[in-house]
Amino acid sequence: MERKGIKKATILLTFFLLGILAGKGELLFQTEAQAAELSQKEVIPKVLTLATHPVGTLVNAMGTGLATVLSKHLGIEIKVMPTTGPIEWLPMVKGGEVDLGVLNNWDAQMGRLGKEEFKVATKGEGAPIYLLTSGTPALTGVVVAEDSGIRKGQDLKGKRYVGIFTGSGGITAQARAALANFGLKPSDVKMISVPGVEAGVRAIIEKRADATGSATTGMGVISELEASRGARFLSFDPSPEAVKRLQEHYPGYLVRVEPGPGKVGVKEPIYLMSYDFYLVASEKLSEEIAYTIVKTLWQHYPELGAIHVRLKEWTKDRFVTNRATIPYHPGAIKFYKEVGVWTPEMEALQTRLLLKR
Repeated sequence: MERKGIKKATILLTFFLLGILAGKGELLFQTEAQAAELSQKEVIPKVLTLATHPVGTLVNAMGTGLATVLSKHLGIEIKVMPTTGPIEWLPMVKGGEVDLGVLNNWDAQMGRLGKEEFKVATKGEGAPIYLLTSGTPALTGVVVAEDSGIRKGQDLKGKRYVGIFTGSGGITAQARAALANFGLKPSDVKMISVPGVEAGVRAIIEKRADATGSATTGMGVISELEASRGARFLSFDPSPEAVKRLQEHYPGYLVRVEPGPGKVGVKEPIYLMSYDFYLVASEKLSEEIAYTIVKTLWQHYPELGAIHVRLKEWTKDRFVTNRATIPYHPGAIKFYKEVGVWTPEMEALQTRLLLKR
């Protein structure tokens, strides 16, 4: 009898508990969801390091803006680490000293592959980086003095051309790409070497050069050239053959630019070369964290423009690009699939980019 009583009590208790669980199913689900959320938070580090160019540069300003928005909404600190540039910080990705970085598409491509100026820096191995989002584009082109009489690319033949930028292999590649677009070779001009982009324009002001192979719209030094000798951007050739020659040297694309505010040197509608800046991540960054970072920027990108004017162009319609030069992070792809912007074309591009290394 005693055993029957215990068995009966056990059965009643079991049904009682099942009734409670059934009645409180929603509460149980919420508790499990909260536990899962807490578990996810525990795997996210308190600090992530985002590398940029030096303080005062556009890349540093963009990196600071991205870090500000991410830190605000992720609840973790994104620490900006200014460096001399990707040559310095890309090798640090492998050792875990850098988690994220902002750089242009050429530096990202060459850095990942360990080519050009990154060959020595990465010991030929390349930096283990993936793309999170593509963002703000840059506009660049060949600049001459208005009083030089140079009006088209072919006029550069035999002229003094700033085509070697000792501080950046990427800018040197842009200058080579410009010549190729015009149907010229380095041997067709008198090549001049300078440390950086600003020095190239200043060489024209000081009449030590006739043209510089890479200058970005909006640079203050172009306004100086305009005031002293007049400034003029030369138009690139938009024909498919000429664009192909350009892209053999640099992963840029041509856009039509109209004269207007902030475009000193654009005298009439012309074609300039555009290229993209990227937010990249270490391959070691977990899929969950990469997913969360991309989702956060996707939801809050309007806040970027209030931080820096150039970040107004870091919009979600640019996050996924079929011009990507490095493969996307699996976590980023997961999010882009969820919002419906990851296409079969992008999947094919991702496969090709992964095969390059």
